[in-house]
Amino acid sequence: MDSSEINKKYNLGVLKLLKIWKGYYLDASSVYYTLKKAHAKADGGVEYDICTYHARLEEALAEAVRRTIREGVASGELKEWEQVRAELQRLESEARGLLQSICPADKTLTSTLKNNKCA
Repeated sequence: MDSSEINKKYNLGVLKLLKIWKGYYLDASSVYYTLKKAHAKADGGVEYDICTYHARLEEALAEAVRRTIREGVASGELKEWEQVRAELQRLESEARGLLQSICPADKTLTSTLKNNKCA
């Protein structure tokens, strides 16, 4: 059961997620982070699908980078290697900025992103 279902079941109110970018959101429990992707429902509402679970924040952000690049290639938005490289650099920079805003000079994110560059 994801947090939106828990909220409905226990009437906990509005689901609170941190927006990362392009429809990706971060949710958390006391144990793990959950990367979620928003999509429109038939009734006009928004639903959040669980993509992956992560023990570390930087791993969740690195996964958002990989998925965004993969989706860009799959959709045809990224057609040339130079476009992929530029988008990867932009997303990595944005992910570093998000993490550094709460934890300055985090070398773990840089390492995680460098070790997992394959989209």
